[in-house]
This record gives sequence, structure tokens and C-alpha cells, in this order.
Amino acid sequence: MSTDTPPSGPLNVVVTGAARGIGRAIAELYAERGHHVLSADLNLPPVLAGGGRGQQPRIKADISAAAGRTRLARAAHELGQVHVLVNNAAYQGAHGSVLEVSERGWARTLSVNLTAPLLLTRELIGLMPRGAAVVNVASVQGLFAEQNNAAYNASKGGLVNLTRAMALDLAPHGVRVNAVAPGAISTEAVLEAIAGSDDPEQTRRDYEDLHALRRLGTPREVAQVVYFLGGAESSFLTGTIVPVDGGMTASFMMAGRPV
Repeated sequence: MSTDTPPSGPLNVVVTGAARGIGRAIAELYAERGHHVLSADLNLPPVLAGGGRGQQPRIKADISAAAGRTRLARAAHELGQVHVLVNNAAYQGAHGSVLEVSERGWARTLSVNLTAPLLLTRELIGLMPRGAAVVNVASVQGLFAEQNNAAYNASKGGLVNLTRAMALDLAPHGVRVNAVAPGAISTEAVLEAIAGSDDPEQTRRDYEDLHALRRLGTPREVAQVVYFLGGAESSFLTGTIVPVDGGMTASFMMAGRPV
């Protein structure tokens, strides 16, 4: 029986939220390994290393808006096909408990984190050949809740189960769908939060102690798992959520602790 696998040569990859953090690490890893990467973000990322293939294209787009998704889809059409779609863009600005979060913040969070991956995947599915892959970037907060962060918890929990639904619905098209669920990662946002706390040294230790490995993960470590899920080596994986969390969710005592 034949299997649907990506082509053996360079892949065409679309990465959202690629300006910094995990998204940038994903885009850079694919570029370094010779793949053609279309990066999208509200803030244009720096020019990525081309991995010997020249400057990689980038586009400014709000993928939570129809106009932004259309702009990105037009740019993707220039690639001819999309072999890997990484839905990484996220919004984390609506903090608050279920009693406090604003309706506007709730709507914005779900629009970016949950609705956009669905609609962008639908926009690009016509460009995705059999053997293509979608990788959603969820969070451990999609597996366990954090107090006073209701909107983000709900959006990432929804993305976890949307990943499973997408895997089932896109399997007849020969497209696999998986997700990563990162723990606390040393992105710019996390490092800025640590530096801006009253006691940065203690705050960093608190973040590190959430993990069995007692350290923060790196964006590159998440990118390497995304790369695996987008490639032929994971050709029999679909509907899978991979925690990239240094053991955070392995222990009952760690799981669900505030980050």
C-alpha cells in the first residue's frame, strides 16, 4: 500500500507569527535546511537566512482578518504548492478570570488562536498536495488551565481538539494534522515578563521549576519537533498533540500550576 509523503526535495512552507519567538525559530530552521519559507506576521520579521536558496519571502498580514488571510493566500499561490502549514500566530493580551476577561479580549483571543488556523487551513487546502502537513502550535495551557487566563486557556484547548477534528476531516485529502503544546519557552515575551517582574531571579526559577527538567525550553527545541511533524519521518502520525514541555505535564504536581 502506498503512503502519502512529502516530496523528497525542498518543501514550500508557510509559517504564521514568524516575527519572533517560536515562529521565527521554525521559519529559520526550515530555511537553514534548504526549504522555501513564506513567513507571515503583523510585524514583518527580519530577513531569514536562505539556506543557500536566497532571501525568503515574507508578508505583513493579520491572519485573523479575511483581508489578511487573502493576502497570505495570494502570496502562497506564488509558491505553487504548500507542503507544510504551521499555524503559530497567537494572541495573549486578554488576561483575566472568567469573571473579568472583557468580551473584546475574549473575541480577539479566539479569533487569532482558534478561528484563524481553521480558516487559513481552509484557504490553503487547495494548494496542499497529498502528503502535505499542517502543524498547529497549541500550548500546555490547552491541556491544563492556568488561573486568571480564561481566554487563552479556552483558545488553546479549542485548538487541541480542532487539531484532532482537522486530522479526521483532512485525512481523505492525504493531509496530516498534528500539534505541539509547548511549556514555558525562552521567547522574547517570556524573557520580557521575567525581566519586568519584581524579582526576576526568583521569577525565572519559578518558571524553570514548572518543568521536570528544571529549565526553560528554547524556541529551537520546539521548532525541531514541528520540523519532524511536518516531514516524512512522521508520515503515520496525525491527530497527535505533542507536549514539548520538559516534563511539565508528566507530573500531577506540576500540571496546571500557574505559569
